[in-house]
Amino acid sequence: MKKRLCAALLALAMALSLCCAAIAEEQIYFTAVDERVLDLNDETMPFWFGGYLYVAATVFRESGVGYSYNVVTQTLVLYDSNRSLVYDVATGAGTTGQGELYDHVCVTRGGVTFVAASPVASYFGRTYSNTRVNHGYLIRVKTSGAALPDSLFTETATYLLNAKYQQYQNRNAATQPPEDQTGAQEDPSAAADGETGRSIYLCFLAEDAERVDGWLDALEARGARAAFYFTEEAVSRCGGQLRRITASGSAIGLAPDGAAPAEQLERMNRALFAAAGVKTRLVWAPDADIAALQTAGYCPLQPSIDRGTYGLVSAGGASALLRQIHGRRGAASVWLGGNVTALRVLLAAAEEEEDRLLPMREIVS
Repeated sequence: MKKRLCAALLALAMALSLCCAAIAEEQIYFTAVDERVLDLNDETMPFWFGGYLYVAATVFRESGVGYSYNVVTQTLVLYDSNRSLVYDVATGAGTTGQGELYDHVCVTRGGVTFVAASPVASYFGRTYSNTRVNHGYLIRVKTSGAALPDSLFTETATYLLNAKYQQYQNRNAATQPPEDQTGAQEDPSAAADGETGRSIYLCFLAEDAERVDGWLDALEARGARAAFYFTEEAVSRCGGQLRRITASGSAIGLAPDGAAPAEQLERMNRALFAAAGVKTRLVWAPDADIAALQTAGYCPLQPSIDRGTYGLVSAGGASALLRQIHGRRGAASVWLGGNVTALRVLLAAAEEEEDRLLPMREIVS
């Protein structure tokens, strides 16, 4: 139970491990509520994460579960007359109506929030089934009012499923990006960034409180954000700093250093929640078993540029780093470690290049 609870505590963003994402993209998942087949599209396509199939939370709204989303607080509430689940969409963590931590996080992809299908169905007195059909699988959430068993429903819905699949294929074919003369498609991340700047995700090791305050001052002066990965010792003594980071819009990660990182991360998240009321799934653990952490629901940082050995201590180093970032296509995640004294120089140069300094998110890490 503790290991399952750990996954709920660690909050993102998603991001899903590349392995899980690859599996999800290869399968088509239809969704239905009782005898109604819902729309089939990429935005709400279910996917596997942490050993559970995740469906759009709106599927449960279609099944009669109350649904409320507060865009200001980024809070999603699923509820009925007897129970509720409250999700912090920004972090993924959920609590029950009794204030207890819920075992299964929510995950947001492309602006759509997904929840674990089977556990949430059971929580609200629904049943869940996953049936092999033509072109993929049919995920069905049933209320007490469902009239047909799964075997009969899949037979009667065959024509509709085939029609929705054909519409889905036609829609995707019409929106495919054109190929250039060499047959290579445009890099979507490069296109999103444009010609005048890059999306940059700076990541720091937060050990020295005074130095972290200096980094925050520099970032806030430029309207920039970053990610701060705290050691266990720093989490225990830097409550005010953790609250400042949360309020500023920057991201918090954890940097375990023990032989059992999963157990240490659970402990660190309890301390983080007590200090700042948030949890995180972002992790810096380069020597740990990355695949095992991903399976447990964590999002280990795997930076596109690692400067942890060198830090950032001079104007020349800042210029060299920015050239390296701009020599790449698309966004760049940069691990800077804890030895950073030339941040203001880097931020000023990045502003000149119209770069965007963003907080780390699960989908990036």
